[in-house]
Amino acid sequence: MKSKLSNAISICIILAMVVLSAGYTYFRVVKDTTFRVSERLSPSLVEYLNSSVDSSAIVNGIQVVRVNLKKNIRYIIHAHQSDPDLKDLYKNFSGDMITLEVPVFTDDFTQNARVIKLMNHQFDCVPHTDTLSYRFVPESSKYVTTVCSISIPPAFGDFKGLIAVTLNREPSDDDLASVSKLLVDLSDRVYAEISVAK
Repeated sequence: MKSKLSNAISICIILAMVVLSAGYTYFRVVKDTTFRVSERLSPSLVEYLNSSVDSSAIVNGIQVVRVNLKKNIRYIIHAHQSDPDLKDLYKNFSGDMITLEVPVFTDDFTQNARVIKLMNHQFDCVPHTDTLSYRFVPESSKYVTTVCSISIPPAFGDFKGLIAVTLNREPSDDDLASVSKLLVDLSDRVYAEISVAK
């Protein structure tokens, strides 16, 4: 009986160590992030967003990101990639309806400056390697050179989030003008929907 009790205690201690190790590793790796279920956009808006990406020669992905400044969080509510390999990378990272909730402002000066620029409704394009997407999915740099973003809404108003598109090549000035026009259209449409949502 004493031997069985001793074995049971040993097993409990081992299990507790495994759980504590897993928890410690999770918080050391993921740090300030948590997982949440994505909000959903309407099927007609999703179709419009996706077809806009699929019909573009330079845009190969889109992320619609909601922001809650009071809680200092941002999270993806829609993502789509036209390149199947790029789509697999992001799907493996985030799962079908699970996305990371990350801080809007962190100790990363470059990311904070970019968010402030977007909050001021400025169109912004940066190298992919300077983005959070690259930090979480570095393999995506095989398919993405640049990320362009705009606020939701695209003009002055209550900052609800941002839309970011990934580009499959270095953009020309004409490409940037085209991408900017596309993002304004998409942001207007997303804002019209999420500003009336609960």
